[in-house]
Formats: sequence, C-alpha cells, structure tokens
Amino acid sequence: MRSRPPPRSPLRPGVYGLGVVTRTRRESSAEDVIRLASAGATGLSVAIPLVTLAVYATSPSLTNHLPEAAAGSAVYVSLYVRHVRLGLRGERPRALPFTLAAMAVVTIGLTPLLGVAWLFTFSALVASLLITTRLRWSLPSVVGILIGASFWAAALGVGAVFPDNRALGLVAWVPLGVMTRASAVFVLVWLVQAVRRVQAGRLALAAASLGAERERIDMELSASVGAELEAIVQLSISANTGARGGSPMAESELQVLVAQSRGALASARKVISRFTLAPPEAELHRALLLLRAAGVDATVELPEAGLPTSFSESTRSALHGAVADLLEGDVGVPMVLKLSGTGTECRVEAVRAATEEPAA
Repeated sequence: MRSRPPPRSPLRPGVYGLGVVTRTRRESSAEDVIRLASAGATGLSVAIPLVTLAVYATSPSLTNHLPEAAAGSAVYVSLYVRHVRLGLRGERPRALPFTLAAMAVVTIGLTPLLGVAWLFTFSALVASLLITTRLRWSLPSVVGILIGASFWAAALGVGAVFPDNRALGLVAWVPLGVMTRASAVFVLVWLVQAVRRVQAGRLALAAASLGAERERIDMELSASVGAELEAIVQLSISANTGARGGSPMAESELQVLVAQSRGALASARKVISRFTLAPPEAELHRALLLLRAAGVDATVELPEAGLPTSFSESTRSALHGAVADLLEGDVGVPMVLKLSGTGTECRVEAVRAATEEPAA
C-alpha cells in the first residue's frame, strides 16, 4: 500500500498556516539572530583551522610539514563543519563515536609530528564534543584534552617555538587558546539552540492557550445552547404528538416551542458575538480551520508590521467576506488570505498562492 506524501507545509516568510499563531517582530528578530549566529559558527569552524594552517605555510621552521598539516586539516575540518551544521539544526550526527574518534586520531595523533602549533587544532575536537554530546560526557573529555595539551606543550619544548616567552606560561596559554577557539564556535551554536527552544516553547504555549480557549467555548456551548436545543427537541416531539392527536394543547405547545427556539437563538448569538471578538490570531486560526474543513488549501500572509492587537469591525467584515467567497467558490488551487495595512485597519484580499493574483 502506497503511503501518502507528507502534507505541504503552509509556512513561508510572512505566511502562517493551520496551527501556527502569528509572525511577530520578536520572531523576526529571533530568526535574524539564528541566521547571523549560524553563519558565524560555520564561518569560524572553517576560518580558525585555516589560521593554524597558515602558520605552517608562513613559518620557515614549519613549512616542511605543510603537506601533512594540509592533509590532516582536510580530514578533521570536514568532520568539524559537519558537527557544527548538524548542531545548529539540533540534529545528532550519524556514527558520532566514529567521527569523534577520527578527529581525535588526526588532531592528537599528528601532534608529535607537527609540533606545538598543531595543538591548537584540539579546539575543533573540544567544540565538537561540547556540541554533539551531553555535558556529563563532554566535560570530562574536554578537561582531559586540555590537560593533555598542557603536557604536550611542555614535552614539545614550547620555548623553542616561542623564544620570547617562558615555557611555564605557555603551558597554561596553549590550553587557554584551545578553549577560547572552541568557545567561539560552541557559544554561537548554543545560542542558536537556545533561541530555537524558546521559539518552540512559545509556540507550544500559544497552541495550548488556543486549545484551552476552544475547549472553554465548547463547554459554554454545551452548557447553554446545547441544553436549550435538547429542550427544543423534546418540545417538538410533544407538539408533534399533540397535533396529530388533535390535542387542544397543541397550539400552546407550539407557542412555547417558538419562544424556546428564539431564546436558544439569542443565546447562540451572544456566544457568537463573544467568539467574534477573539484576538486576531484566533480569528485567523478559525478562518483557516473553516477553510481547511471545506477542502480549501489556505494560508495567511501577515502585514510587514505584524498583527495589531485587535481588528476593527471593517477588517473583521472583510475577513469574513473573503472566507465566505472562498467557501462559495470552486477553488482548486492553494489560496492566501493576504493582509496589508497598519493599525487595526487591515485590507484582506484572497489571492492564489502561486501567482498571488487576485482570485476571481
């Protein structure tokens, strides 16, 4: 049995579909932070190793090891960038133990051959551990790597490479440099992950609030209009039985039925009036619920300034009219309810999603 393809996502910049509340300026700012931090983390994961490689290309005492340094960098940088990119998306890399082991072999294993300058490549291994593994596993590993970098710095004769500094000071400076370079990337990845968690939590809270509001309205309808409708049904059965049997009470029962029906209609109008005074987010969500139930593939495009705190009566009328036109028409293409304007007054227009031409 062929599985159905996944539904097309109604989301695109400025467009919100079923189940999504609003696009606010706060979300736009968060997305800007995510894009900027992601670009910075990816760029630094490439730029910092290139700085180390440039040391081998420009230092006379290290140029003879440039081919080995270039080959080692090609291996660990490719894995490093992959860890960073997946970390930015909140995904766990496949075969993570093997990729971390490969990075460790290249960065740590080549240190005796390539010398002290190669110690700074440990920053890629440290950052990958912090990004991809839990703190209870990554922290001991990072501490061990930094301690190992100190011993390697002392064993390889730091003073021979940096004659203007004392070996004891560089033994502390090398792990500090490793941690600083790793933190430059890890902090940006952590920031992106934190912003994404905040966004997800806020959307979940908004969805829960909207669900609670719908449940409250359902309970109110059941308690008021539902009970009156049940009474109307009983009165209808009684009046019908009396009319067929020629009962003299049939006319009075019909009058009671009419009065009861009018009361139920008035109660329903009160509930509907409160329902229509919902926030703009709920208005748009309910409009999409109605259109989707009728088989209309619809999304909503919000104004550049975001949604106002409330809709004016003319805006609500325009929204209801656009929804009614889509329900009455034979719409076979995805549609967009496009809102434009500022303040409580918004223009509502139904356009085709592909061409964004006004719907006929």
